[in-house]
Amino acid sequence: MNTARFALSAACLSSALAAASAASAAAPDPAQAAFDQGVAHMEAGRFDEGCPAIEESQKLDPRPGTLFTLAECEALRGRLATALARFDEYLALYPTLTPKQQQNQGDREKIAREQRETLARDAPAISVSLPPDAPPAAVVKLDGQVLAPTAIGSLIPVDPGTHSIALQVPGSPLSERIERLGKGEKKHVALTLAVPPPPPPSARAHRAPAPDTGAGGRRVAVYVAGGLGLVGLAVGGVTGALAMERKGVVDKNCAGTACNHEGKTAADAMKALGLASTIAFGVGIAGVGGAAVLLLTEPKATSAGASSGAWVAAGVAPVGSGGAALDVRGAW
Repeated sequence: MNTARFALSAACLSSALAAASAASAAAPDPAQAAFDQGVAHMEAGRFDEGCPAIEESQKLDPRPGTLFTLAECEALRGRLATALARFDEYLALYPTLTPKQQQNQGDREKIAREQRETLARDAPAISVSLPPDAPPAAVVKLDGQVLAPTAIGSLIPVDPGTHSIALQVPGSPLSERIERLGKGEKKHVALTLAVPPPPPPSARAHRAPAPDTGAGGRRVAVYVAGGLGLVGLAVGGVTGALAMERKGVVDKNCAGTACNHEGKTAADAMKALGLASTIAFGVGIAGVGGAAVLLLTEPKATSAGASSGAWVAAGVAPVGSGGAALDVRGAW
């Protein structure tokens, strides 16, 4: 940036405006006052104060010279993309001026073109792309400003510093990224859709699952019935053997219906074991028979059945003196 050239152009414009104001002998001009204040800050290197004042002057009284000075101020301030946009505005406005007005602008058009070429090279730029699954209603924002669909995929000049790029899709959370760009840096940002949070569990999710009445449920019944049957037969055999053992003791210690203490105890145990053996054999036969019926009448499965957690266990527990009881446990 040619500071001497800037100072000269700004000073000339300031003098021209001041002379016009004095000649008209009008009331103080707010636009002129803001411009003079902005130029004073620029000359002192206080661009963060000078540029807003000059911009205010341009809003109050738009003039080509004020716009040109604002573009130079923004360039000196380091806001390269903003300065580039202001020089573009000035170059678009220049052809609409009358020959006399163009003559009054001096060599500003040439300077604006030179500055624009430099700024176009030095200003950072961002390009963004949407994910393939983005719906047509997706909205992209750059620093809070909605980008036109035609701007998606194109390099967009930005000022050096930090910038936010956001993707908003109806019904989905906001997806936002923060990118920092330096002078002359070009960056492409591939946007992604934010993953929506999982839906709250519904009442149906808390209901107990319905009992399986298909092939899987029948197979569990086969396992349970067959297991009980086999255990019953095994327990019946064990208790029967124990009863026979007690019979030998009875024969040695009893004469007819008269028994000593050992014989009476053995006789009582033999009766209990015999009853347990009879019940166990009955359960065993019923269980094995029921399992066979269920297995033979089972319909063909259309899919692999679920594994079963059924189990059965049994044993003989002593009861009293010389007695026994059938103990069967399980889960299904």
